[in-house]
Amino acid sequence: MKITRIIPLIIFLIYSACTEVPELENIDLKEWKKDKDACNEYRIEVVDNLLSQKEKLKGLSQNEMINLLGTADKHQLYERSQKFFIYYLEPNENCNQYTEGYIKALYIRFNSLDQAVDFNIQKVQ
Repeated sequence: MKITRIIPLIIFLIYSACTEVPELENIDLKEWKKDKDACNEYRIEVVDNLLSQKEKLKGLSQNEMINLLGTADKHQLYERSQKFFIYYLEPNENCNQYTEGYIKALYIRFNSLDQAVDFNIQKVQ
């Protein structure tokens, strides 16, 4: 009888260990999430810290990335079932301090297996 109670606990612990979201150093993730559209300009201050820890982020699923960094400002579908999450790093048109032109954004590419595989900064209009 005791074994039937232990098995679900073991399964839960194994599942929890497999889906552990990493902790990022020197980044206040609450502030990152609150900085929607980069209007508070927090993201641009810490993006280098985030990119220096990208090995911790590689392999995360889209849901795990959303749990960690919040909903992306923009999504982009790409060929072969790949997808990009785009997080603005500089204020865009939804912000008071926006100036027309190109702005920096963090692109996170997910492969067809739903794993984060690439992180880079690009300019978008």
